[in-house]
Amino acid sequence: MSVKGTKIPVELRLPLAGVTPAPTEQAGQELFPTGNFRFFRPVYRDKMPPCNHACPTGENIQRYLDYVKHERFFDGYMTIIDDNPMPAVTGRVCYHPCEGACNRKDHDEPIGIRNVERFLGDFGLELADNPIKDTVPPVNGKRVAVVGSGPGGLACAYHARRLGYRVTVFEALSKAGGMMRGGIPHWHLPEDVLNKEVAKIEDLGDIEMKYNTRVGEDVSWDDLKDFDAAFISVGQDVGRKLPIEGNDLRGVVGGLEFLREAGFNRPVKVGKKVLVIGGGNTASDTARSALRLGAEEVTIVSLEAPDELLIVPEDLEQAKEEGVQFKTNTACARILGNDGVVNGAVLCKARLEKDEGGNVAPQMEEGTEYEVDCDTVMISIGQVQHLDWVPEGLRDERGLIRTDPYGRIDGNIFAGGDIIRGPAMVVDALGDGKRAANNIDKVLNGLELVPESPVEVMPYERLNTAYFRHAPRIEAPVLPPKERVTDQKMEVTLAYDQEQAVGESDRCMSCGVCNGCDNCYIVCPDVSVVRDQRENGHYSIRTKYCKGCLVCVQECPTGCLEKVPELDFDEEGDVTRMETAFSVFDGSHATQSVPIAKMHEEAIAEYDASRRAKVDAGKGEK
Repeated sequence: MSVKGTKIPVELRLPLAGVTPAPTEQAGQELFPTGNFRFFRPVYRDKMPPCNHACPTGENIQRYLDYVKHERFFDGYMTIIDDNPMPAVTGRVCYHPCEGACNRKDHDEPIGIRNVERFLGDFGLELADNPIKDTVPPVNGKRVAVVGSGPGGLACAYHARRLGYRVTVFEALSKAGGMMRGGIPHWHLPEDVLNKEVAKIEDLGDIEMKYNTRVGEDVSWDDLKDFDAAFISVGQDVGRKLPIEGNDLRGVVGGLEFLREAGFNRPVKVGKKVLVIGGGNTASDTARSALRLGAEEVTIVSLEAPDELLIVPEDLEQAKEEGVQFKTNTACARILGNDGVVNGAVLCKARLEKDEGGNVAPQMEEGTEYEVDCDTVMISIGQVQHLDWVPEGLRDERGLIRTDPYGRIDGNIFAGGDIIRGPAMVVDALGDGKRAANNIDKVLNGLELVPESPVEVMPYERLNTAYFRHAPRIEAPVLPPKERVTDQKMEVTLAYDQEQAVGESDRCMSCGVCNGCDNCYIVCPDVSVVRDQRENGHYSIRTKYCKGCLVCVQECPTGCLEKVPELDFDEEGDVTRMETAFSVFDGSHATQSVPIAKMHEEAIAEYDASRRAKVDAGKGEK
């Protein structure tokens, strides 16, 4: 309340033990123009959107969705490539953990983040010049070796070059891309898109690509130590063998090897009746590619039950649409042949069970065997890696590379991707490459590697969802099954157009981050919210006028405004709590500390002086 026009009761006038002097009417009105009874203060404090938090590369998803919503596509593209050097790739092949974490799923449906990412990635590929090139600093004289040109290696090369390092990439194959080229079919990731994304990275300069150079043969472990630092991300590029009778017959091929040959445009042959053994994404890609390359009938045989298949739901649905058949809870007991050539297989009922150690193992049911005809069997039951060239003490019992929490193996040598965790997503390897580059930079600059600070992830329950109308998700267009199965290079999932990208981005709730909605600016009854433009970071609270009614906090849709008790502000220069005749408990009102402290000092000095004068006068009378 204001002190203007207030009469102080005699019993509350000074002197009164424990109560500091009250401000004068004139000073109080100057210090508290709209009142002095605030208990809480509204504070802008951005939280972590769950999509950003779930992204392995740490993309600022909320920000680029906001840019796209306002048709600022270049700004959106520059935002995404700050973390991810190849959004046109991940916009096609990422299994979008961001969408699984999206708060919008609890409102209606998650945002189509991957589709917007693809829109921005394709936008970037069409730019006449590489916009990131002019931002790259000169090389600093230090060299970083990268082993493998898959997503992890390319990401490390990209981020290390942007930090000023000269990079040499060793690649065993004749082209860059790793598992993106040799494990993902062209109908999922077109070759020209991958080539363009790789070219953008090479275009940064001072990134040397050494193809047909295999570490362990052409380059040794000790050679890597000649560099200032190194990053290893060679992937798991060898398919597991199925240890059953007949696995050496002609017509038995590895699914991963089949995909690699097709990815490098080498001639591949498939029979008319194909069995694909496995229940994961590689099995699905293998089966769908076999259909496109001439197979008339393709069946996936999996130990997993229908609800245990490890195939991404959208890919599983597309495979069924295209005619891939499934025999679940089924094992291949042996492969049959005639004159060394496959002509059938013996299948039986089976299931996956955990043993005493918690490991999953197949259990076959006796007496359930039956024969099927086939002329090709493709094995897609997992992947392994050849790391014999890595010192034995640096590998674990699974043959994977053992690292510390920061991805470091030995000295200044780091590792990432499938060789540290097993088969994972392209975006996981991209994130490992980014972290490795940043950690290498810290180590080479003598900085300590420390854990990342914890973040506050914004939950759905703290949003003001009344401001978000329900709107259906915009799905990306898909080619009809009969059309897409005719061509190995015809993309199945198509891109958003501009209107769809803008519309889908507009569904974003901007969880925990100001989106410039102007609600706080409009609803404040005391005009205490000020801004210079409608954009995050351009709003502030005039605490001199704010009464702490918290209407702005209640009406904030995104949860970026929160109430903070005045008692939490105890830094010198922030706020001073005081007890006065108008406010007899600590924290009931506050203002800037300097004028309050000065007022108190002056009032106390005046009071003390008057007391001393009375005492001195009394002494004089005696």
